[in-house]
Amino acid sequence: MKRYPFLYASFVSVLLLGIVHFVAVALYLYWTIWWFDNLSHFLAGFSLGFFSLFIFYESGLFRDKLSFLKVSFISFIFVMMLSGIWEIFEYANGLTQSTEKYSLDVVHDLLSDSLGAILALLIARRFLKSF
Repeated sequence: MKRYPFLYASFVSVLLLGIVHFVAVALYLYWTIWWFDNLSHFLAGFSLGFFSLFIFYESGLFRDKLSFLKVSFISFIFVMMLSGIWEIFEYANGLTQSTEKYSLDVVHDLLSDSLGAILALLIARRFLKSF
């Protein structure tokens, strides 16, 4: 586990996201608890944050060329791009709950994704400082 901690953290958080999503669909939590979609997006941003750090830092792709701060910025932009693509996918496939407050839902989703990514980046920074 010492070799790729960001990849393992991403894997565990994706597993947690999968469990949360499965339970939410089975128990209709997305439709009955207003904040549950935000939790799912937060976990998605969290796992994507760690996965992007694995890609851009642990894999050695940019580690020797860029500082961790620059890699963190690239990772954050990567997560936000994927979040935006997901929102387009939801809209194009009619996966939205309602159209009357859809723009507010998109803002909440992107904010939750960004907060999850920021937390992952802060945890990773603290983890690297401990070594």
